[in-house]
Amino acid sequence: MRKRLLLVAMLAAAVLALCLAGCSSGGAADREAPKDVEGLPAWADEAAVTAQARDAIDLFVAGDYEGLAALFGDPVPAASDFEKAARAAQDIGAFESYGDVSFAHYDGGASGVAAIVVQLAHCENDDLVYSVGIAEDGKLVGFRIS
Repeated sequence: MRKRLLLVAMLAAAVLALCLAGCSSGGAADREAPKDVEGLPAWADEAAVTAQARDAIDLFVAGDYEGLAALFGDPVPAASDFEKAARAAQDIGAFESYGDVSFAHYDGGASGVAAIVVQLAHCENDDLVYSVGIAEDGKLVGFRIS
């Protein structure tokens, strides 16, 4: 079970890294740094990004990997990546409820600052932590499970 969870975490980290790497070209010297509001970039509304992250998680939990992939900007991850992550996490059991949520941000340079929603999810046998990266245009830039 730990090997599968580790595999899920590594796969999700790779997807997040690839998505964020695509956003990281260009320099931030020409822009004013956004102000942090509870870890979020200045443009982000806590309730809105939490709802958007939970919508993405709900798609993952429901097995709608194509729907989840459609929420991403370029580069769009393959739906099969999410399917592999779900298979690796199946020992955790069915989703039961959401837990605590926290926030961070990622400076993607010329692509702007992404909000990162870190959402705890209680499942039958253990907890999962979802990290969902959201760009200012509303597109997802990362989806990680650990």
